Amino acid sequence: MFVPVRVLLLYSTVVLFWPRPLLAQHAAPTVQEVEAFAERARSEATTGDEVPLPENIFKELVAEATTDGCQDVDRSSFETHRVLLKPHLVGGLAVWGGGQCICSPTGNCGFWIYELKNGAYQAVLETDLVNLFGFLKSQTHGYPDLVVWTHESATDYEARLLRFNGEQYVLSGGWEEEYEYLDERDQVVRPKKPRITSHFSSKGAIPSKVEP
Repeated sequence: MFVPVRVLLLYSTVVLFWPRPLLAQHAAPTVQEVEAFAERARSEATTGDEVPLPENIFKELVAEATTDGCQDVDRSSFETHRVLLKPHLVGGLAVWGGGQCICSPTGNCGFWIYELKNGAYQAVLETDLVNLFGFLKSQTHGYPDLVVWTHESATDYEARLLRFNGEQYVLSGGWEEEYEYLDERDQVVRPKKPRITSHFSSKGAIPSKVEP
């Protein structure tokens, strides 16, 4: 079958140039890129204004905790914050647990995000092992990107980046922050900035910086 030369040229152009941006997005980020993002996440992360926990959510969370045989749960066990989509536009609530029933001895606790939809709250994230959390300036599907930190040890934190996919928050990647470690001679190193180990598989998993 005869194929016109102009068609062959068009096809070769697509083959040569189309995959390149895809490969760039799917390539793993450099150490420097992850270090820069980890530093940005720490500086940008905000929790939002603290607000009372709605009664229906409180009852739901208490019911979950008491199924494990724990009875020591009251309102003071929870810390609730607004999730802002835009200034003065509340999109949901972030609920961070506390107390022996919801937290581990190292202070890592249960964490939930509820989306406000059609006048009712529905859970779009339920996770645990959260010692710190914060929302970034970047957004995905209209909701702010979220970072949660787990306290692994006195000198080690694990960070997870979660992004909204239109229905719920899902894991996008993460990294480890080491504030003290042993070098190759077993000498203790306390760096000015934490040593970062990346758990991102692609550059596209890291949100772009939002300029003021």
